[in-house]
Amino acid sequence: MTSSSFIHTTFLVLSDTHDIDLDTFTKDAWPAQRDQLPKIDVVWHCGDLTQVGGLSSFKKALKVLGGIDADKKLVIAGNHDLELDQQYWTSYRDEEGNAEDPEDHDEAVAIMKGLTATEAGVSFLDEGTHTYDLQNGAKLALYASPYTPSFGDWAFPYSDTEDRFNTADSTPPSARTMPDHVDIVMIHGPPKGILDSCS
Repeated sequence: MTSSSFIHTTFLVLSDTHDIDLDTFTKDAWPAQRDQLPKIDVVWHCGDLTQVGGLSSFKKALKVLGGIDADKKLVIAGNHDLELDQQYWTSYRDEEGNAEDPEDHDEAVAIMKGLTATEAGVSFLDEGTHTYDLQNGAKLALYASPYTPSFGDWAFPYSDTEDRFNTADSTPPSARTMPDHVDIVMIHGPPKGILDSCS
């Protein structure tokens, strides 16, 4: 590939914003440059939009992302985005042993994939491979996954004996759809064997 075939593409990578509000985000994140931040081709938010889930927190996160001028805003869930993990949410019990409202999962997904997200220019990605044609003419193929090594009582866990992304016999079907070539692997947790344990 010759250098003339490359298309200049700008990215902003965010993660673990944990309920940051719009004023804090715009004033503290880029205090001197916030008014000079150019339009970005792609924003990736790699999970943990919220501190412990909450429908209003998902809406607030979308409002923050809506304030960024970008062609594409691609978002995955993280282990703190509790309601977005259906398996976690339907099995979770609070301190008194009460189950959470299963409809909160459906409502959280509706927020992240519905009108509020559309108005913010956000695409909420399920686990799997996604391809995009950018306004600048570039093409982007990415694999997205919210799953993280199990730690405490958080959403989207996988066990330390599971290699979620590599071997065909232990990799979930959605992960097996990753093609031989993707431009970006967008995950919330670390890769297996690289800073993926706690002591």
